[in-house]
Amino acid sequence: MARLIVAAGSMSLLSVGIAWLILLLFDSLHIFGGSTIQTVFVFGFYTYCVAVLIIPSEHKAFYVLSMPVLSQFLHLFQKYDFPAGANSLWRLFPFLLGDLYMLSVLARFKTDLSDIEKSLIASWIAFNFLVIAISPNLAGIITGAFTLFLVTIPLYFLYLSILSQHPSFPATLERSLCLTFILLALGTFGLVYFGAQYKGASNLLVTRNISDTNITMAYFILLWPFAISYAMRSAYSWLAAPLLILLFLLVVILSFSRGAVFIVLPYLVASIWIMSSWKQMLWLMVPAAVLSAGFDNLIPLINPDLAYSWQLRFADFRTLGPSVRNIQEASGRAEIQRLAYELFLESPIYGHGTGSFEMLGPGYREAHSMFFTILAEQGLIGMLYLYGLFAALGYGLIKTTAPPRPILPVALGVYLVFVHSVGYAFVIVPSKSLTINCIAPVLLICIYFYSKTIGNDPVPTAHG
Repeated sequence: MARLIVAAGSMSLLSVGIAWLILLLFDSLHIFGGSTIQTVFVFGFYTYCVAVLIIPSEHKAFYVLSMPVLSQFLHLFQKYDFPAGANSLWRLFPFLLGDLYMLSVLARFKTDLSDIEKSLIASWIAFNFLVIAISPNLAGIITGAFTLFLVTIPLYFLYLSILSQHPSFPATLERSLCLTFILLALGTFGLVYFGAQYKGASNLLVTRNISDTNITMAYFILLWPFAISYAMRSAYSWLAAPLLILLFLLVVILSFSRGAVFIVLPYLVASIWIMSSWKQMLWLMVPAAVLSAGFDNLIPLINPDLAYSWQLRFADFRTLGPSVRNIQEASGRAEIQRLAYELFLESPIYGHGTGSFEMLGPGYREAHSMFFTILAEQGLIGMLYLYGLFAALGYGLIKTTAPPRPILPVALGVYLVFVHSVGYAFVIVPSKSLTINCIAPVLLICIYFYSKTIGNDPVPTAHG
């Protein structure tokens, strides 16, 4: 891990330095952001993407897998200086670079796909092509939808199938996604911290950041099995595992996500129980005990303005029973989902197409529920197809996952609970908002190949 951090950090600093130097020489390149600092970091990230994909490195898997996560924060950092929506080439640029790299890998190495996997790729491309083509929002999403659904996700599947042929694949994947987990956590802290200063009538940014952290929590759910697995087998597991648990607890608290509190905290406790003996569990629960003891003073200590955001989200949820009953109504989700169901009734067989809910519904990019979003956009055919994929993945995890890894099917189950109750975090291709991404499908593909690889080999290569 240390070598990976040093390598990635060095490339980041070098890229930002190159961007800063080029901007000093060519003042006209300040189109990349609203301020000089913003411009340097945005241009530096594009430089980083090019450099890490071109320069030979033993950490290429991390660079490719972390790019969607890093791109999410780039989009928010860019704010409104670049055109919003999935058709913005500036926002798609990191994905296009990654696609080119994965194509180069496919040109040099052969995949070892089964007939079922080949059929899956073909059906995915054909199905998504059709639901994209019928969308009334096609002009607003066509570039991003075709890129992410029809190119990027299939390429990640093929790329990971090649990586999985190497004996060190499980350990490499754990290490790469553990660091990605840490970076995602740090980025989430930044979102909440800088958004907390906006209060009252000017709380647009804090509201948007809360929305972003709600969606981000789904990615933490899928990343967590890899992060905790890496930490538990580390030479310093006695320190690494508690620190990761503490980090996850802070993410849950500072995300101000009600879904995180009611869904993710039990998941975190369950994962600790699954991955450890009772003695280890007592030790690993120390961070939770420390955090609970000092919770009342934690948020004001970090930033007094954060207390406003916490109050904004949880003031009406004093007890567990009323909280669970009132979340849908208090958040407006019940009305949004009613509109999604009405759209389904208008076209129940194949729906209205990808991205149609944003245009035909109340203006949100999804219905805060996988079930209702798929109903409205893809109809009964989409329901059967997508839920069939999740059922097949779940069956495969239960069937092939080695005894120390029951956390994987648990992670999938918790993810499904989350996307049905909090927000449909899958492929994000809006025509208006900033973030464009396909993090969740990439992580689900990682889970598939990881479980397939460790089927009869429960202990990946040791690492320190």
